[in-house]
Amino acid sequence: MLDLRRMSLLCDLAELGSVSAVAERREITGSAVSQQLRVLEEEVGAVLLRREGRTLGLTPSGRVMVEHARQVLTAIDETLSAVAATRDRVAGRIAVASFNMGVPILAVPLMRRLRIAEPGIRVEVQQEESSAALRLLRRGEVDLAITCSYDFLGQQFFGGMTSETLLSEPLVLMAPAHWRQRVRSGGLHALADAPWVTGPPDSGLGVAVTRLADSAGFTARVEHRLVGAQNICDVAATEVAAAVVPLLAVPDRLAGLIVRDVDLGARRISAVMRDGRRGDPTMVSVLRVLRAVAADALAVPPAGRWSVAS
Repeated sequence: MLDLRRMSLLCDLAELGSVSAVAERREITGSAVSQQLRVLEEEVGAVLLRREGRTLGLTPSGRVMVEHARQVLTAIDETLSAVAATRDRVAGRIAVASFNMGVPILAVPLMRRLRIAEPGIRVEVQQEESSAALRLLRRGEVDLAITCSYDFLGQQFFGGMTSETLLSEPLVLMAPAHWRQRVRSGGLHALADAPWVTGPPDSGLGVAVTRLADSAGFTARVEHRLVGAQNICDVAATEVAAAVVPLLAVPDRLAGLIVRDVDLGARRISAVMRDGRRGDPTMVSVLRVLRAVAADALAVPPAGRWSVAS
């Protein structure tokens, strides 16, 4: 019998193109990846890989192996989904990995609604960064990932996975009172000399501030870096720095700090699952409720959120 984990590693290599990238995705060493791929070649009795410069390419045998390995991995999920469909009622455990704001916006309301609508479904939630949530999903350690991505970073590729956008929320500018009139008259460049609060340099919000400032012709003077949009909002509330945050991260009490009519792009929140789980009745029920939760999140913005500072 072929080892499914080794087949998954080969599929990862076909997608990513290097052992180091596979090792990073799977959170194992590069030598462990190489060793497992060599064992897989011995198991199938064929050369699957050939080196092309600094990357590994697939031989004709390797391409055939990847094509069928993907079918096998999907078939396993489809088998489990088909078995689940024979049950008299929708029931089962769904493990969800979600980025930080996805927990209060989507995961917690999901759990509340399922407890009433589908009491046979048990949801287990863990908080992870989007990239970590996808790694857990690929390894089969969770069933569903709730992730976020930004317009300016482009669409992520999910090999062997299905991604569904649940909602798209605008990014908004929070600025101290004495800067707001300048922004309305001069645009974002009016904040060229202002201090900023944002996320780490490689975070979505950190990159957003850098790119938006560059497009406005200045370099943002970042004085505060925090993890989590809610923490960024709290510092912006002191009115010592400007910030760019997703709309849903701004609590009602801080809605007056939002500067209206400044187009900063948007953030997409998505549900990602393995292809073979799409027909699982439990997953179908979870996604149906998630869509309803997401629709409610932006359908009626909380009082005052759009009626922002003058």
